[in-house]
Amino acid sequence: MSIPAPKRDEVPLPTALAPMGAEAIRALWKQRRDFYAQAHLYEDIRIRVHRALSWMAAAEARGPDARDTQLLEWWAAAGSLFARWSDVLHAPLPIREATESFARQAIGWDRDGLLRALLPALRDRAAPMWTDPYLAAAAGMYGGSSADRLVPTDAAAFLGGALWRTGLTAQQLALGAATYGGAQNRIAVDRSAGLLQQLLPALLQVIIDHGYVDAWGPLCSPPRE
Repeated sequence: MSIPAPKRDEVPLPTALAPMGAEAIRALWKQRRDFYAQAHLYEDIRIRVHRALSWMAAAEARGPDARDTQLLEWWAAAGSLFARWSDVLHAPLPIREATESFARQAIGWDRDGLLRALLPALRDRAAPMWTDPYLAAAAGMYGGSSADRLVPTDAAAFLGGALWRTGLTAQQLALGAATYGGAQNRIAVDRSAGLLQQLLPALLQVIIDHGYVDAWGPLCSPPRE
Protein backbone atom coordinates (compact mmCIF):
# COMPACT_ATOMS: atom_id res chain seq x y z
CA MET A 1 0.00 0.00 0.00
CA SER A 2 1.45 3.37 -0.98
CA ILE A 3 1.43 6.39 1.29
CA PRO A 4 -1.16 8.91 0.05
CA ALA A 5 0.00 12.40 -0.81
CA PRO A 6 -1.93 15.37 0.62
CA LYS A 7 -4.56 16.82 -1.73
CA ARG A 8 -3.27 20.34 -2.21
CA ASP A 9 -5.74 21.33 -4.92
CA GLU A 10 -8.56 21.48 -2.38
CA VAL A 11 -7.10 24.12 -0.04
CA PRO A 12 -5.16 27.35 -0.59
CA LEU A 13 -1.47 27.54 0.19
CA PRO A 14 -0.58 29.87 3.07
CA THR A 15 1.11 33.22 2.69
CA ALA A 16 2.51 35.65 5.24
CA LEU A 17 -0.75 37.60 5.07
CA ALA A 18 -3.16 34.67 4.91
CA PRO A 19 -1.83 31.60 6.74
CA MET A 20 -3.69 28.32 6.37
CA GLY A 21 -6.17 27.58 9.14
CA ALA A 22 -6.37 24.55 11.40
CA GLU A 23 -9.21 22.86 9.52
CA ALA A 24 -7.46 23.21 6.16
CA ILE A 25 -4.26 21.74 7.59
CA ARG A 26 -6.22 18.93 9.23
CA ALA A 27 -7.77 18.12 5.84
CA LEU A 28 -4.30 17.88 4.27
CA TRP A 29 -3.05 15.67 7.09
CA LYS A 30 -6.04 13.35 7.40
CA GLN A 31 -5.18 10.86 4.65
CA ARG A 32 -1.63 10.37 5.83
CA ARG A 33 -2.63 10.40 9.50
CA ASP A 34 -5.18 7.62 8.96
CA PHE A 35 -2.73 5.56 6.93
CA TYR A 36 -0.01 5.89 9.56
CA ALA A 37 -2.44 5.04 12.36
CA GLN A 38 -3.50 1.82 10.58
CA ALA A 39 0.15 0.93 9.98
CA HIS A 40 1.20 1.94 13.53
CA LEU A 41 3.74 4.41 12.17
CA TYR A 42 4.96 7.79 13.45
CA GLU A 43 2.77 7.71 16.54
CA ASP A 44 4.60 10.52 18.35
CA ILE A 45 4.32 13.00 15.49
CA ARG A 46 0.66 12.09 14.95
CA ILE A 47 0.04 12.98 18.59
CA ARG A 48 2.03 16.22 18.29
CA VAL A 49 0.16 17.36 15.19
CA HIS A 50 -3.23 16.40 16.65
CA ARG A 51 -2.57 18.35 19.83
CA ALA A 52 -1.19 21.37 17.96
CA LEU A 53 -4.22 21.53 15.66
CA SER A 54 -6.62 21.32 18.61
CA TRP A 55 -5.01 24.36 20.28
CA MET A 56 -4.67 26.18 16.98
CA ALA A 57 -8.39 25.77 16.27
CA ALA A 58 -9.22 27.10 19.74
CA ALA A 59 -7.04 30.18 19.16
CA GLU A 60 -8.64 30.84 15.79
CA ALA A 61 -12.10 30.80 17.37
CA ARG A 62 -11.24 33.68 19.74
CA GLY A 63 -12.39 37.21 19.14
CA PRO A 64 -10.10 40.27 19.27
CA ASP A 65 -11.07 40.97 22.88
CA ALA A 66 -9.47 37.69 24.07
CA ARG A 67 -5.93 38.24 22.83
CA ASP A 68 -4.31 37.07 26.07
CA THR A 69 -6.15 33.76 26.00
CA GLN A 70 -5.43 33.44 22.30
CA LEU A 71 -1.68 33.86 22.88
CA LEU A 72 -1.72 31.11 25.50
CA GLU A 73 -3.54 28.82 23.05
CA TRP A 74 -1.11 29.59 20.24
CA TRP A 75 1.75 28.94 22.63
CA ALA A 76 0.25 25.58 23.67
CA ALA A 77 0.01 24.68 19.98
CA ALA A 78 3.69 25.54 19.53
CA GLY A 79 4.64 23.57 22.64
CA SER A 80 2.82 20.54 21.27
CA LEU A 81 5.40 20.53 18.49
CA PHE A 82 8.67 21.58 20.14
CA ALA A 83 8.47 20.34 23.76
CA ARG A 84 10.48 17.21 24.47
CA TRP A 85 11.27 15.11 27.50
CA SER A 86 14.83 14.79 28.82
CA ASP A 87 15.72 11.44 30.35
CA VAL A 88 18.82 13.08 31.81
CA LEU A 89 16.89 15.84 33.60
CA HIS A 90 13.82 13.68 34.28
CA ALA A 91 11.87 16.75 33.22
CA PRO A 92 10.98 18.60 30.02
CA LEU A 93 13.98 20.06 28.20
CA PRO A 94 14.33 23.81 29.03
CA ILE A 95 12.29 25.87 26.60
CA ARG A 96 15.23 27.76 25.13
CA GLU A 97 17.09 24.55 24.33
CA ALA A 98 13.94 22.85 23.04
CA THR A 99 12.95 25.73 20.73
CA GLU A 100 16.48 26.04 19.33
CA SER A 101 16.67 22.32 18.59
CA PHE A 102 13.18 22.29 17.09
CA ALA A 103 13.90 25.30 14.86
CA ARG A 104 17.03 23.64 13.45
CA GLN A 105 15.06 20.51 12.63
CA ALA A 106 12.19 22.44 11.06
CA ILE A 107 14.50 24.51 8.84
CA GLY A 108 16.27 21.30 7.83
CA TRP A 109 12.97 19.85 6.60
CA ASP A 110 11.85 23.04 4.83
CA ARG A 111 12.22 21.36 1.44
CA ASP A 112 9.68 23.65 -0.27
CA GLY A 113 11.09 26.88 1.21
CA LEU A 114 7.85 27.69 3.01
CA LEU A 115 9.53 28.84 6.22
CA ARG A 116 12.21 30.78 4.38
CA ALA A 117 9.53 32.57 2.36
CA LEU A 118 7.96 33.72 5.64
CA LEU A 119 11.21 34.97 7.17
CA PRO A 120 11.01 38.61 5.95
CA ALA A 121 7.52 39.06 7.43
CA LEU A 122 8.50 37.24 10.61
CA ARG A 123 11.64 39.36 11.02
CA ASP A 124 9.61 42.56 10.68
CA ARG A 125 7.29 41.40 13.42
CA ALA A 126 9.82 39.78 15.73
CA ALA A 127 12.85 42.08 15.52
CA PRO A 128 11.65 44.31 18.42
CA MET A 129 11.66 41.24 20.67
CA TRP A 130 15.44 41.39 20.78
CA THR A 131 15.47 44.90 22.29
CA ASP A 132 12.26 44.81 24.34
CA PRO A 133 13.24 45.82 27.92
CA TYR A 134 11.04 43.19 29.60
CA LEU A 135 12.23 40.38 27.34
CA ALA A 136 15.85 41.49 27.72
CA ALA A 137 15.50 41.29 31.51
CA ALA A 138 13.70 37.96 31.35
CA ALA A 139 16.27 36.55 28.94
CA GLY A 140 19.00 37.51 31.40
CA MET A 141 17.24 35.59 34.13
CA TYR A 142 17.17 32.50 31.91
CA GLY A 143 20.76 32.46 30.76
CA GLY A 144 20.75 35.27 28.22
CA SER A 145 23.67 37.57 27.43
CA SER A 146 24.35 40.87 25.68
CA ALA A 147 24.62 38.95 22.41
CA ASP A 148 20.96 38.03 22.83
CA ARG A 149 20.04 41.60 21.86
CA LEU A 150 21.26 41.04 18.29
CA VAL A 151 18.76 39.60 15.82
CA PRO A 152 20.37 36.47 14.31
CA THR A 153 20.88 36.32 10.55
CA ASP A 154 20.82 32.52 10.56
CA ALA A 155 17.28 31.26 9.84
CA ALA A 156 17.23 28.51 12.48
CA ALA A 157 18.77 30.75 15.17
CA PHE A 158 16.23 33.45 14.39
CA LEU A 159 13.23 31.09 14.54
CA GLY A 160 14.45 29.49 17.75
CA GLY A 161 15.06 32.88 19.33
CA ALA A 162 11.68 34.22 18.24
CA LEU A 163 9.91 31.18 19.69
CA TRP A 164 11.80 31.47 22.97
CA ARG A 165 10.98 35.17 23.33
CA THR A 166 7.35 34.53 22.47
CA GLY A 167 7.35 31.97 25.25
CA LEU A 168 8.66 34.54 27.73
CA THR A 169 5.67 36.76 26.94
CA ALA A 170 3.25 33.82 27.24
CA GLN A 171 4.89 32.80 30.51
CA GLN A 172 4.31 36.29 31.89
CA LEU A 173 0.59 35.73 31.37
CA ALA A 174 0.60 32.12 32.58
CA LEU A 175 2.29 33.11 35.85
CA GLY A 176 -0.14 35.94 36.48
CA ALA A 177 2.58 38.58 36.10
CA ALA A 178 0.25 40.85 34.14
CA THR A 179 -3.38 41.92 34.29
CA TYR A 180 -5.69 40.11 31.87
CA GLY A 181 -6.22 42.47 28.95
CA GLY A 182 -3.91 45.02 30.58
CA ALA A 183 -2.63 47.96 28.56
CA GLN A 184 1.04 47.73 29.51
CA ASN A 185 1.83 44.55 27.60
CA ARG A 186 -0.58 44.93 24.65
CA ILE A 187 2.17 45.46 22.10
CA ALA A 188 4.13 42.43 23.31
CA VAL A 189 1.06 40.19 23.42
CA ASP A 190 -0.17 41.25 19.98
CA ARG A 191 3.30 40.84 18.52
CA SER A 192 3.75 37.35 19.98
CA ALA A 193 0.27 36.11 19.06
CA GLY A 194 0.62 37.48 15.54
CA LEU A 195 3.99 35.81 15.06
CA LEU A 196 2.67 32.41 16.13
CA GLN A 197 -0.40 32.86 13.94
CA GLN A 198 1.89 33.31 10.94
CA LEU A 199 4.49 30.73 11.88
CA LEU A 200 2.55 27.72 13.17
CA PRO A 201 0.68 26.88 9.94
CA ALA A 202 4.00 26.85 8.06
CA LEU A 203 5.68 24.70 10.72
CA LEU A 204 2.83 22.21 10.61
CA GLN A 205 2.97 22.00 6.83
CA VAL A 206 6.72 21.38 6.87
CA ILE A 207 6.20 18.56 9.35
CA ILE A 208 3.25 16.88 7.62
CA ASP A 209 4.80 17.19 4.16
CA HIS A 210 8.37 16.15 4.97
CA GLY A 211 9.39 16.09 8.63
CA TYR A 212 7.02 13.38 9.87
CA VAL A 213 9.74 10.75 9.26
CA ASP A 214 12.12 12.44 11.72
CA ALA A 215 12.41 11.93 15.48
CA TRP A 216 11.18 15.08 17.25
CA GLY A 217 12.10 13.96 20.74
CA PRO A 218 10.14 12.05 23.39
CA LEU A 219 6.71 13.42 24.27
CA CYS A 220 6.54 15.14 27.65
CA SER A 221 3.08 13.69 28.30
CA PRO A 222 2.37 10.55 26.28
CA PRO A 223 -1.28 9.43 26.09
CA ARG A 224 -2.31 7.04 28.83
CA GLU A 225 -2.92 3.48 27.80
